[in-house]
Amino acid sequence: MEYDQKASSVRLGSAALYVATSLGGRGVMLYFAMDDPEKKIPVLCLGPKGSGKTTLLKKLQKAEGIDNTYSPVPTIGTNIYDVYYTNKHGKKQMLSIREVGGEMAPLWHNYLDGVEKVIYVIDTSNLCQISAAAVLLYTLLAEPRLKNAKFILVLSKMDASYRQMRNEALLMLQHARLSVELSNAPTLLEASPLTGEGIQQLKASICDIKIVSTF
Repeated sequence: MEYDQKASSVRLGSAALYVATSLGGRGVMLYFAMDDPEKKIPVLCLGPKGSGKTTLLKKLQKAEGIDNTYSPVPTIGTNIYDVYYTNKHGKKQMLSIREVGGEMAPLWHNYLDGVEKVIYVIDTSNLCQISAAAVLLYTLLAEPRLKNAKFILVLSKMDASYRQMRNEALLMLQHARLSVELSNAPTLLEASPLTGEGIQQLKASICDIKIVSTF
């Protein structure tokens, strides 16, 4: 067993018990993550709690049962999803994506080494959450280890959002300003795991493949 003071974690082999001060300093939050932060995975999926990360990634895996009856469980710790795709040479390949729970935001920095792409998911149907989501996004964009990473900003749950809410979300995120001022400005995608909107576009973006039209 090894205690890492800087990361506020206790390592037990490949597992880790994370301890972080909760918001407001009212106590501590404990997370048991079976995934080792030192395991380098090139794609990271982040976002506030309840933004739809898990459902989005399951849909990206072409999982069955993602419909109006599906009720995801909030991620405590991390999950790793393997996405299969066909590259430009016609060969089947696998890409691993690490999802880190929204409540683990104080510990996201432990998972940034070696990251090439960041999928940042925001629930556009929850405007109350977007201000906090924006602060977390700006922190990631300013992170030196991610200066060469490709950011993909996913506006999730578009099936539950009005178009005006989508526009308000972009305004609150200052997306137009980010697009002008940042060299690593996020690529904007709209997605709905329930309807399938934007799923193929997201897969193409993270796997660096082109979408083949069937029309």
